[in-house]
Amino acid sequence: MKKDNAMMHRDVHLSAQDVLTSLGCDVSEFAPVALVSGQPQRSMQCLKHLENPTKNFNFLGYTFWTGGYQGRRLTVGNGGLYSPDTAIITELLCSAGVDILIRIGSCGALREDIGIGDYILTTEVLRGDGATRYYVDDNYKNTLNDDINAMIQESVAKRGKVHQGGVWSTDALLRESKDIVNPYIERGAIAVDMVTSSFVTVANVYNKKVAVIMVVSDNLITGRLGFMSDVLYTAEKNLVDSIFEVVKKLDE
Repeated sequence: MKKDNAMMHRDVHLSAQDVLTSLGCDVSEFAPVALVSGQPQRSMQCLKHLENPTKNFNFLGYTFWTGGYQGRRLTVGNGGLYSPDTAIITELLCSAGVDILIRIGSCGALREDIGIGDYILTTEVLRGDGATRYYVDDNYKNTLNDDINAMIQESVAKRGKVHQGGVWSTDALLRESKDIVNPYIERGAIAVDMVTSSFVTVANVYNKKVAVIMVVSDNLITGRLGFMSDVLYTAEKNLVDSIFEVVKKLDE
């Protein structure tokens, strides 16, 4: 039998606020709206739009800046490539007072008619990751912000084809086998990534407004891979430009 003094008695070992404090962050320097990317090149594209950006923090290789854009303040950065790091960074942003979080990501398509460089606007989350089980029950229903989604749809559709539907998040990129993938398709997934579940779930737990728009990098049905294609790079740039149009319309 373990002695009582060998057990943990504190409610939590490390909170998001503890991390922000250790990083020397001033939460008043974050903006109400954050654009969050996974790949650094997309966050760099966002950073180019900001006036006089200042660095908020660099943690686990993820960096955020806040600067001016069209008369408002905006926070941008790369916020996670996988489920666990995404949950951590999203929690930091929420604890820092960000109220609206929009993810600019990439994904694999789960329908034959969805092409490389098309866009997926998330309307439902199918959680196949491990991190979110520490935040919510398995039957938890995620929510996306309908008003922000409508603005994203209108803006992005000017530059490319937008598909709306469910997104399944997995932790195992190299285990996307048909026996695992097909049941998620049957449940309504039209795309797969490794991030959306954690991003949306943590934002929901903090009662933040959240939306996810992604560019298609590959297709699990046709087997097409476009990770290094010019089509993908052009679509990423167009997506960033589209989201900055949305930012101008947001009510904070």
